[in-house]
Amino acid sequence: MNTMLKTLTSLALLVGTAQLAHAHAGFKDPITEGTVATWNAVKITHGCNTNVGGEGNGVPHKDVIAFSAVFPNSSNFSDVIMRGSKGAAGVAAVLNTDGSVKTPAVAGFTTGVEDELPDLSAYLVQAGTTSSGLPLTMGLGLINTGGTIFANNIPLADGNGAIRGWQSWSGTSPYNGPALLETAKTASGADISETGLAPFGIGAFQFQPTSCAKTLKIRVAVANWCGKGAASYTDPGRVDVWIGSMTSKFNDPVTMPNVNATPIYWPTITVNRDLAKNPLPGTKGFNASTGTVIDRTVAGWSTGAKDASGNPVTSSKIACDQATDYDTVYIEPSNNDIDKYLPISPAKYPAGANGALYWPTPAK
Repeated sequence: MNTMLKTLTSLALLVGTAQLAHAHAGFKDPITEGTVATWNAVKITHGCNTNVGGEGNGVPHKDVIAFSAVFPNSSNFSDVIMRGSKGAAGVAAVLNTDGSVKTPAVAGFTTGVEDELPDLSAYLVQAGTTSSGLPLTMGLGLINTGGTIFANNIPLADGNGAIRGWQSWSGTSPYNGPALLETAKTASGADISETGLAPFGIGAFQFQPTSCAKTLKIRVAVANWCGKGAASYTDPGRVDVWIGSMTSKFNDPVTMPNVNATPIYWPTITVNRDLAKNPLPGTKGFNASTGTVIDRTVAGWSTGAKDASGNPVTSSKIACDQATDYDTVYIEPSNNDIDKYLPISPAKYPAGANGALYWPTPAK
């Protein structure tokens, strides 16, 4: 693992929202595999909307005043879910019965038909097995001043010291911070389509040379709040919750645009394989930095790794099969982890939001 990846704080600085009437938001740029940490940013494109009647119901959006996110970087396999898809681009298109496209494929959308996997060790260098390591090692860095949307940024650590998520809000204590302005309109009266960026640093990822995976999708649970206080708990526009399905705590369908929707949406970081420097089995690539051709069309090609004796590790896999090999792999937080870390705590700052109640925090 590279030095920058080791030294970056393992932190999820992630927010994103989406709706069919607006561009679905997520992360500013896809990532290409490599050995160097990179900087990115999350786009927040609109405020909360009552989902009664569907996300495109025309109800005005409310200002975002707080958000929270949970990242799938636990050291416990029970806290994450790993999946894979075969012969697909990692996005989902919904078809009509005659085979025509009902909903086009869009990054971040899924029909939820991926196979569940025990681990990702066969696909990613940073992944471990259930008996020998972390589900997926991730290094992320929080930017706490200068360009952040809200000044109150609270990282959430688990019992193993990993930072699992991040919470942020606008308010008068301890710092003032702007609401995400949905009340700002275009000249025509339409909502402003992009209202904020949240920058973050992320460590490098590398795909196993012997795998057929071309893409890693890192799914993040996100909630954007537009109301606080116990009186807001019955307001259908109090929050937009972006997760794959309802949980025990996040169980109000009017706050969840994904409920009963096909496809559903996850705020997603996409990591793409560098097919020139790390070509798939059965293909060739060209590493421009070294001037070398990588040929994986023959049996016995070297993976670049070495065994305990220092000898190169070789592979006899000479082709990828769309029917049997996964070309996209996914990792997402479990429902239990979402319920544990996504609610904003009312505890005294810096442990929480100084008594402010954001559903589903129990009202006092």
